Amino acid sequence: MKRRNFLTMMGAATLAPVLRPVGAPAAVVAQGYNRYQYGLAVFHARTRANISAAGIAHRLKVSVPQAEAMIGEMIDSHFVTPVAGSTKVQAISQITKPDMLGFERAAKQTSASAAPTSPHSIQTPSERTTAMKKFTTLSGIAAPMPLINIDTDMIIPKQFLKTIKRSGLGVNLFDEMRYDDDRNEIPDFVLNKPQYRDAQILVAGDNFGCGSSREHAPWAIADFGITCVIAPSYADIFYNNCFKNGILPIVLPQSQVDVLMKDAEKGANARIEIDLENQSITSSDGDVFSFEVDPFKKHCLMNGLDDIGLTMEKAAAIDSFESAAAQSRPWV
Repeated sequence: MKRRNFLTMMGAATLAPVLRPVGAPAAVVAQGYNRYQYGLAVFHARTRANISAAGIAHRLKVSVPQAEAMIGEMIDSHFVTPVAGSTKVQAISQITKPDMLGFERAAKQTSASAAPTSPHSIQTPSERTTAMKKFTTLSGIAAPMPLINIDTDMIIPKQFLKTIKRSGLGVNLFDEMRYDDDRNEIPDFVLNKPQYRDAQILVAGDNFGCGSSREHAPWAIADFGITCVIAPSYADIFYNNCFKNGILPIVLPQSQVDVLMKDAEKGANARIEIDLENQSITSSDGDVFSFEVDPFKKHCLMNGLDDIGLTMEKAAAIDSFESAAAQSRPWV
């Protein structure tokens, strides 16, 4: 037995005891699926970012109407939340185009009252784009933080790691240095000073981002609005995570970092300019420094490509492979 199938069966068996009993809704019985099949559907839904009736039908080998009924029951039970529409009917009727799964889109709506769908609300994998912003040039205020060994727990303390969302963490960036015990801002902390509240660049000391490998650290930095960090060195994992989250981490010799640190201490009147294409930094005094960056990482930043975006560049080939595979091996 394949490992994925085994884990799916175990997931369904684990969920089965907490699911509603078979006899409840007449509509469920009419659709002809059992609790084990429904458990499989719930497990499938809870392990994926998005689901569709066609995808569940393909995975569970049930009909599309049965899969639609399962989605409806999952919405009623709050196992999933409608993302394609604001109502249950819309969520069921707005099925992701299932070409790559080898299914045809159901021609009829599941309800006469279903609202018409917007052509822009349904996207195939080849139409999806990454949310990461492109980085080409930047002219912004730089905040000086002349501390060495700033670790990821200082950047975003452990109590804020419960979320898997990339947004909302900016308010807790450098939380323990930024707020007192009563959650009041500490006036002396650099990001609390009026001239640095809109900083987009951070000039820091050696070994920035050391400690644990939590990706929440670059999430918090980006959510605050900082898209470039300049330091003599970084922890490797943090350094690589920055590129995957739209942040440019620049490595410069200590002597050049010292110049930019003094420039940043001038406050809001001093703006540092960064040109990624030409790999140059220009201080407010006109000093120009060049920096090195991996060509592949540079390409990803300039084109706004994270790991998902890179994969989606091959979406046409993936769609073609999945379509052919579904037809030649329908049992998989």
